[in-house]
Amino acid sequence: MQGKLQREAIGPEDGTRVNGRWKTLCACRDFRLLLEWACPDVLDLFERQITEYLAMTELTESYLREVPRSVCWYEGLVSTEVLLMELL
Repeated sequence: MQGKLQREAIGPEDGTRVNGRWKTLCACRDFRLLLEWACPDVLDLFERQITEYLAMTELTESYLREVPRSVCWYEGLVSTEVLLMELL
């Protein structure tokens, strides 16, 4: 199943988005690692959290107190390795 998802999500050679399910995530450098190790539900959650973050016009103090790990990863504050270790 994981291999099928990978083929649907990215093109065979260049990582181009094919189906758009994880439009924001697939543009990230380590998307292939996430795709390999995270389940689709987690990728859906990350996509939603990052998309909501990018749409925010103002970051509130309450949001900044509990920034999702996916957003920290997206901004480079958490490495892919650390994010994956926290998932497993």
